Amino acid sequence: MCSGIGGGRLGLEKAGLKSVGRSDTSRLSDQTYKLMFGVQDEKNFGNLKRIKLDQMPDFDVLIAGFPCQTFSVIGRKAGFTDIRGQIIFHIANILKEKQPSCFILENVRGLITHNNGESLKIILAELENSGFDVTYKVLTSLDYGVPQMRQRVYFVGSNKKLKKNIKDFEWPKPVKKPRLKSYLIDDHLADAERLEILGYYLNNPENNGKFSVADLQKMEGKILDTRMSDLRIYEEKCPTLRSQRDGILYVRDGKIYQLTGYEALLLQGFPKRFANKVKDKVSDRHLLMQAGNAMTVNVIQHIGEQLKKYMEG
Repeated sequence: MCSGIGGGRLGLEKAGLKSVGRSDTSRLSDQTYKLMFGVQDEKNFGNLKRIKLDQMPDFDVLIAGFPCQTFSVIGRKAGFTDIRGQIIFHIANILKEKQPSCFILENVRGLITHNNGESLKIILAELENSGFDVTYKVLTSLDYGVPQMRQRVYFVGSNKKLKKNIKDFEWPKPVKKPRLKSYLIDDHLADAERLEILGYYLNNPENNGKFSVADLQKMEGKILDTRMSDLRIYEEKCPTLRSQRDGILYVRDGKIYQLTGYEALLLQGFPKRFANKVKDKVSDRHLLMQAGNAMTVNVIQHIGEQLKKYMEG
C-alpha cells in the first residue's frame, strides 16, 4: 500500500519475498515504479480507500509507508484532522478483513510524540483491534547501509491467530556505513544563479561573516544543507531526503554541485541498475520528490529478513 516508487517492494524482494500487488494514487510515482520494475501491465489497485477487498489477492505481508506529512515536526502536525492522516484507518480495515500473517508500516519519527503521544496510542489500538500484536522502533537509515540520516518509526505486526509472541521479533542490528563519495557521482554543477542565491544566503543574519562561497569550495566531500536559515555542513552523511527538499549541495574537486534525483535514489538504497532506468526518463525535480517520499530499500530489506526469521522460527 502507498507503494510510491517501490522502495518497500524492492527491500522485501531483496529479503526473498515476492510482490503480488500494489496500491498508489500518484500517477507520476507509479510511472517511475513501472519503469524501475518493468511491470507495465501489472495492476495498480489505486486508491486504498476504494479497493474492493474481494478482488485483492491473498498475501502474507502488507507493507505501507502511510502518509506522514500530518505527523511531521516540520509540517502543520494536523494529525487525524487532515485526510492524509486518516489513511492508517483504511489500512487497518484492510488488515482486519484480509488477515495477512504480518505487516510492516513506516512513518516519520514525529508520530511518536504527536499530540503528546495520543496519536500513537490510537494507531496501536486500531492495529491491535484489527487482530495483530504490534511492536515499533525508530531506526535510522544511516545504520543500515546508506549514508543518510533518515530517522523513521517502523511498526511490525504479527497476526494473533498465529499465537506468536511479538517480543520474540528481533530488530535488525546496525551494519557498517559505506563511504558517502560513492553516492555523489552525478554531474550537476551548481549554476551561476544557484551560486548567486547561495551568496545571498551566506549573508543572511544567521550566516553573515561565517563563510564565503570560496570558503565552501574548499570543503572537499562535505554536504552543504541550505534548507534552514542557518547553513548546516555534514561530513560522510547526508541529511534526510524529503519530497520538497532542493537545497542540498556538496563539494567535489573544488566545485559545488547540486544533489540530483539520481543521487537521491542511490542514497535511498536503490541500486544503480534501477536508478539508471529512470535517470533520463523522469525529470530531476520529480525524482528528488519521489526519492524523498520513498522508504529506504536497505532498511526494509533488513526488517524483512528479520521478519522472515521470526515467522519461520
